[in-house]
Amino acid sequence: MNLRRRGETGVITVADLDIVNPYFRAADLRKLFADNGIRLAVSDYAGSGLDVPALNISVKGIADNTDYLIIDAGGDDEGAKVIGRFAADIGEIGYDMYCVVNCYRYLTRTAPLTAALTRDIEAASGLKCTGIVNNSNLGAETTKAHVAASIPYARETARLTGLPLIPFEMKVYVKPIWETRRFPFSEPTGEVADEMGS
Repeated sequence: MNLRRRGETGVITVADLDIVNPYFRAADLRKLFADNGIRLAVSDYAGSGLDVPALNISVKGIADNTDYLIIDAGGDDEGAKVIGRFAADIGEIGYDMYCVVNCYRYLTRTAPLTAALTRDIEAASGLKCTGIVNNSNLGAETTKAHVAASIPYARETARLTGLPLIPFEMKVYVKPIWETRRFPFSEPTGEVADEMGS
């Protein structure tokens, strides 16, 4: 989306290879991508309600027909195993692989833990990370203070991994349902609503 906001007019493709995390999927955002002229490459089972690790994507084939290929491969070594299947093609094409870090997640709460996970991701994927992106947040509860407090963590993670810290702009396009409504299926009524102050 940032490429489009900066005026990039080339062909952009997002390939969702994160088949480990069922909560955030590019396939759920088809309309948003289509409205912005961004192609989407996902499993045939995406959006079907089936949670199966089925991939029928040719990274090389996609890369030959796009100017920018962005791959979401998940955030740990289990997710990285999926991208390992395409490591040879990705290495041949040329790539940047950013490790997006968050000090407010349990498994990456310190710089040493995050640096170790980064190395695990590299080992599982067969690819080397080329940069660290600090995306430390607590979702809708995030304040400026949270972001400021995460900066030393991000810098130390970059130092420990020997990777550059990559600056980026962020705009939230999608919020998970639990951040937009208290009750995803129905609003509270009667005594429940009274107790909640609705």
